[in-house]
Parts: sequence; C-alpha cells; structure tokens
Amino acid sequence: MSAPPLPPALAGQLDVLMIDNFDSFTWNLYQQISLLGANVTVIRNDAISPEYFPQLKINSLIISPGPGHPRTDSGISKAAIDYFQGKVPVLGVCMGLECLVDLYGGDIGYAGEIMHGKVSRIRHDNRGCFKDIPQGIESTRYHSLSASQATLPSDLAITSISEDSGVIMGVRHRRYTLEAVQYHPESILSDGGDALMSNFLSLRGGLWEENPHSGVLDSSLPPFPIEALSKDIASNTSATVKIPTILERIYAQRLKDVALAQSTPGTTFADLETLLHLNITPSLIPFVSRIKQTIPNTPALFAEIKRASPSKGPISLTTSPAAQALTYALAGAQTISVLTEPKWFKGSLQDMLHARMSVAHLPNRPAILRKDFILSRYQVLEARIWGADTVLLIVSMLPESLLKDLYNYSLELGMEPLVEVNNAKEMEIALSLPAKVVGVNNRNLHDFEVDMGTTSRLSDMVREKDVILCALSGISAPEDIQRYSSDGVKAVLIGESLMRAEDPASFIRHLLSLPDPKSSSPLWQTISPLVKICGIRSKEEALAVTDAGADMLGLMFVETAKSYISLETAKEISAAIRNLRYSSSSPSSLPDVGNNSWFGAHASRLSASTSRPILVGVFQNAPLSEILHAVSYAQLDMVQLHGSEPTDLAHHIPVPVIRVFHIGDGSGADGITRAGAHQFVLLDSLRKDGSNVSGGSGKVVDWDFARAIVDAGESVKRALCYQSNQSIPSKGDREAEEDAPATISVARTGLSATPLPIILAGGLTAANVASAIKTVRPWAVDVSSGVETEDRKSKDLEKVRAFIKEAKGTGATQC
Repeated sequence: MSAPPLPPALAGQLDVLMIDNFDSFTWNLYQQISLLGANVTVIRNDAISPEYFPQLKINSLIISPGPGHPRTDSGISKAAIDYFQGKVPVLGVCMGLECLVDLYGGDIGYAGEIMHGKVSRIRHDNRGCFKDIPQGIESTRYHSLSASQATLPSDLAITSISEDSGVIMGVRHRRYTLEAVQYHPESILSDGGDALMSNFLSLRGGLWEENPHSGVLDSSLPPFPIEALSKDIASNTSATVKIPTILERIYAQRLKDVALAQSTPGTTFADLETLLHLNITPSLIPFVSRIKQTIPNTPALFAEIKRASPSKGPISLTTSPAAQALTYALAGAQTISVLTEPKWFKGSLQDMLHARMSVAHLPNRPAILRKDFILSRYQVLEARIWGADTVLLIVSMLPESLLKDLYNYSLELGMEPLVEVNNAKEMEIALSLPAKVVGVNNRNLHDFEVDMGTTSRLSDMVREKDVILCALSGISAPEDIQRYSSDGVKAVLIGESLMRAEDPASFIRHLLSLPDPKSSSPLWQTISPLVKICGIRSKEEALAVTDAGADMLGLMFVETAKSYISLETAKEISAAIRNLRYSSSSPSSLPDVGNNSWFGAHASRLSASTSRPILVGVFQNAPLSEILHAVSYAQLDMVQLHGSEPTDLAHHIPVPVIRVFHIGDGSGADGITRAGAHQFVLLDSLRKDGSNVSGGSGKVVDWDFARAIVDAGESVKRALCYQSNQSIPSKGDREAEEDAPATISVARTGLSATPLPIILAGGLTAANVASAIKTVRPWAVDVSSGVETEDRKSKDLEKVRAFIKEAKGTGATQC
C-alpha cells in the first residue's frame, strides 16, 4: 500500500529540509542558513513517517539539535539519515551528530563534562565542512552526551575535537556527503559558523567523490586527523578514551610536514621527479635478495638507528647515524633501518642520507630502510631521492586503497616495501598486495604496548608462502630471536637495545649467538708488507728487481723526475713483466675479505693476490687524457697520483689508483679516510721547496704521525687530530725502545677501529725500513732513491735485495 500524498508544504522541489528535534536552537539555525541564501523548510521529528521519504525531493538535509538521547528522543531523524545518505548532502548538529553515530552502531554516553552555554576551542581536519576554517576556533556547547572514540564505527572519521578535554566535536562519513558537529555553529559565540554552513551548502550529490573541492578524498586524509591537545588531558580520566592515539597524532603531524615540504620551492613533487629523471639518485640494491644473504640458521638483522621514541623518550640523542650505520654494516646487518620522523623520533632525511653514504663503498652494503609514517606518494619518492632502498608501509595507518597505491608506486621506483601488520586482518591485507616482506610489529602503535606473542600468532598465515616474515620491536635477548626463528621468522628488527649498547658489534654477536671473530686483525695486516720499488728505468732493471722479490714497480711519467721514462720504454717493461707473470702464475682465487672497509678490502685482496709485480704508473698533475693514454698504451695495472689532483679524478681512471698525501709538520692527512674514489693511500714527506708536493727529497716521514693515522683507522668521526709527541730516534734508540708505546693522541671514532692500510714512503732505506715497519705498521713500503746507485742513474740491486729482505724479514712482522 503506497503512502498518502505529501502535505502541500512538502510537495515539489525543496532546497534544504531541516528536521527539528524540538529545540529552540533550530530557529537560530534556520535564520543563519536563510541569511546565507538557502530556502529552508522545517518539520518536527514526528510530523511525517519514513514512508513519505521516497516522495520528498530535496537538495540537502539538516538534523537539528535537541534534548535527550538519539535512541529515545530523535523521532524520524535517524531514519531520514539512513534514507538520504548517499543521495544528498546531510548535516547533523549536536543531536544530529549523536543520531549519526548511533545509527552506525557507535556508543553515545556521558561526555565527562556538562557543557551548557560554555565555549571550547576546537581543532579540526580542514576538510569538508571545515575547509579553510582557522584552527582553534571558539565553539559554543550545550550537551552532556558525546560519541565514544573507542566504539566509533570504521565508516566514520573524527573531524574535530575539543582542545581542552578531548571530546569529539565532529564526525564525517568516509564515503557519503554525511557530516555532523557536536557544537552549535549557529551561536553568536561560535567562530566560523557561517563559513561552515556555506561549505555544507556548496555540496552536491550524496558522495564525496562528487565534491572534490571539499578535499575529503584527498589521499592524505588520516583516520583520525588530530594534531595535539593540551597536556591537561592526560590527567582527565573521563576524557582519556577520547584522546587521539599517538599514531593518530603522528599521522596528523606528518600530514602537515608533507604539505609544507610539497609547497616549498625546490622540494615540490615536480622537483623530486626532476631529480629522479636526472638519475642523480643513489643507486638501489634489491631488498629481498639482500635479506636472504644470511648465515645458515640465522635470521637477517634489521639494525635500527633511532634517537628517541614516544614510549621511551630520548634513547641516544648524540649518536652519529653515519658511524652507527657503518658499525652495523661491518657487524653483519643485512638492513639498516633509519627513523626519519623528526618530532617524536628525532630523526631526519639527513640521518638516512648520511647512513647511506657511510656504507656506500662497502663490497656488500646493507639495504637502507626509511622507517617513517608514510602516507603519500611524495614521501615514497622522497625516500628514493634521499637514498632508501625500501620504505615502511603501516597497514593500520592507511586506507586499503591508499596502501595499494603506495605499494605499487614504491615498486615502480624499484623498492620492495616492508609492510607492517599487527593483527590477522592486517596480515590478510598485506598478503593481498601481495607483499613479499611482512613485518609484524609486536608494539601496538595506538597504545605502544608490546606483546611479544604477536609475531608467533601470525606466523602460520605465511607458512608455505613466498613471504619473508620479520619480527619488529621489543627484541632484546638471544632467547627472543631463537623463539622467533623456530616460528619461521626470517628477519628481526632491533632498535633500542642496539642504540643503548656500548659495543653494538659485540651485542649483535651476542643476540644472534654468533662466535667471536677468529682474528681481530684484517687480512692485510697478517701478511708481510708489500714492497714497491719506484723509478724503474728499463726492461732489464724491471726483471732484475722482480727477481729480487718486489711486489710493485713504479714507472715514472713525471718529466721533471730523474727516473722519467718514455711510453715506449714503459711498453717494453710492461710486455716483459706480463710475459713473466703469465708464465709463472698459477690460477688462484682471491679470499673472501667479507664486508670489510673500503681501503682494507682493497689492500687485503692485493696482498692475497699472486699476480705480481704490479705495474704502477706515477703521474703528477697530468691531464686525464695523458693518464688514460698511458694506461692503455703501456697496459698499466695501477695509477699513482702524486700531485694535487682532485679526488674525483680517480672515478675516471679504469685501473686502481694510489693517492699520495704530502705529510709535513703534523699535517697533510686531511681527507685521508675518504672512501669510494682511490683504492690506496701513500704517505710521503713534503718537500720544503714550496711546491706543496712530496718525493725525491730523501726526507723521512714522521713515523709516529704515520702510526697515528694507521691506528685511528678508516672511520674517524671527528676532525683528525694526530699529535706526535716524539721525534724520530736513531736506529740504536729504536732498538732500545722497540717495545715502548708511542705517546700519541688520536681522535677516536667510537667505532671498533679498523687500521688504515697505508703505503709508507719518504727517506726509506735498507737500514731503517724494518724500524719504520715496526713503528708505523704500514700495508706496504715504497722506495726509490734509497735503493739507487751513487750516481742516481739506476737501481743498485744489492740495495734492492737488502731493502726487500729487511722489509719482509721476520724482524718486520706486524702482528
């Protein structure tokens, strides 16, 4: 049976229909909307029955304020919302909000305070009805009931909240143009009321997608976009359940951070895309395959750099991300996780970049994970630009459609994300992406409580699947790792306990139950020093010096040098040495030097190689074209840059490079540990002729200063500060004091020092080389004038043999 015809006042097209819940404020609301140009029709909440709704033709619906509870005192209001949602815009005021929440199954209860005619400042999300309204506006409140955040239905999002007590002041449907406020925007004491009503009246249709100007479906819309509240809320028990969780507050802050970055010239999305297309972004390594490079029966380690956290406060504010990353890498970490959120975790993109740079030159560097609250494509691209290999995507923080978009965009940029889950539902979503690396966070990000059983409970969901399961947070003991390993966990993330550890490398071995290294000395330091004889002038001399046991032969291409040779002579020498190497060398594989430091790895490989001698071309401030021609024509194995050449020149030379540092008066070592360009460093004594170069003077390098450089190692966190407090004693004094420690002040790094392999030159002879090696402990020694004939026209083979014997003799053992 059809409903009877509508009353004449409701027949035909209506602009705004307002349902009055028997409240005097209805007429104030009517007046406000009418003054904004709308035609308003008002009916009481018992004037008609819901069966008339299909006959109504309206542009929008407003549910007025009213006394009582929505379940007992709202008449047809909830039914009207239910019928018109998705068809036309709907706004609820006070009782209207409570009707909306109750309709969707949320609880309406005591607000924790009685607010009759009182004013509160509110924060909002600047979308929908709150679009372009200032923050902190005054709102007039007449209510004692409110919606409970704990039971708020998932279809509704909080849009505003009172600053002083954390009570919900606004909600919105995530799909339909259905919005409500708890306060009275029509009151003379409320700020921005006309603007709010104008925003509502501008809406058309029943879906937010039909109203892009509202900003509601912006991809950065958070589940609970609240910024921050008064500290007094923490002590208000009745309001506690209404306070946004820490995840929600972080999300809201990151929204602001991203918006600011995207609007800043030079860091807009278009700017970042330009950087990407110019191919100036750091190179990637594959995240999944790097995780799988583990010791058998040992999970991969995600070692984290985290200065602070919301739950623990400051952890290690003064830690250097670069130094910490290198420590983690040398200790065997497969991935380095870097927190880049600035407010709560005290991180930055610079931290991540510096961590990336510090490990960039390792033979098998760890993957770099940007750990942040990623909520937009901008942050994913930002991560790629600043050196990340992967990013963290948190399922609980992202609408599923946005999660899928960010996951796919990350793949487009070459990064397989780490997808974080905390429960079975989130795991199902992650597997549907389909994520290849899933991390189970044992810490609930809403309350930061840790449940170490979370990972174990979810492990069955990935069994027999091509998914790497990671356990995240709360891991501090070997037993934790052993337990997770038995559950099929393939990786563990460790942050706080590593950041607090005095010796992170030892703590990593303890956690992973790994044995201590067999030797603390690098491979190059367990082998006798290599010997380089510089200034070879002929093929015959080269063969004779080789027969004497030289490891490297220096061919001089500096025209002002007494031992300068032509390219033709160099070619003859090269042909003779290569024939000798090919006829005497047997195939051998180089040892695995592990993830050693840059200079140490190269020194160890060359020390272990049997393909000798190495032909080294020596140049001083020569044009690159000249160097490249000599390398090609004479088939040089290595180049020595003995002038003031720029460091980056080594990148353009196709063979390994020795860079010379000119040492004098306790200086000349600036930048000596800079990795990634030249493979070897040589110390020679600075000439006093004003040329600012070294060599050819016969002057001895300050050995104590050189020893300080070696001992300081490859990783110097602060500016080098080598102070030699001893002069070089005579040979007799050396023999008397060979066991006495040198008084040397070295700026330490806080890292486990890895000695810097150097080539020591400058005034060496057969008489002093053994003492030099005992004092300095170099990787190699270099001599030219110290083994020449009296007329300085050729090498004295007896001096060469004596020099090599002293350098490689038992008296020169370094260990």
